[in-house]
Amino acid sequence: MSGGAGADGMTAAVAEAPVNGQSLYVSNCVGCHGAEAVGGIGPTLLDTAAWSAADFNGAVLHGQAPGGRTLAPVMPRFAESGFGGETATDEQVEAIHSYVKSLQ
Repeated sequence: MSGGAGADGMTAAVAEAPVNGQSLYVSNCVGCHGAEAVGGIGPTLLDTAAWSAADFNGAVLHGQAPGGRTLAPVMPRFAESGFGGETATDEQVEAIHSYVKSLQ
């Protein structure tokens, strides 16, 4: 038997932790949109709870609100900047949207 892979020759799979929308919101959004998403420097996000996933993704990732409206330049384009220095994923954006919806 060769060493290191376990008794049956298979390695254990490492499960990734679920994406935490609240944590992502706090580290990336709260500074402008407030702890309860009611606004501050940036606008309230409470109305985004009714947005489709595609609309929310467009705003967060590319700065495009529904109807083709371009968001202010101060809004990060997370498709470019990522979250915490890593490429933003659809799963992360969905988790943030779910968290914002939970604030209703």
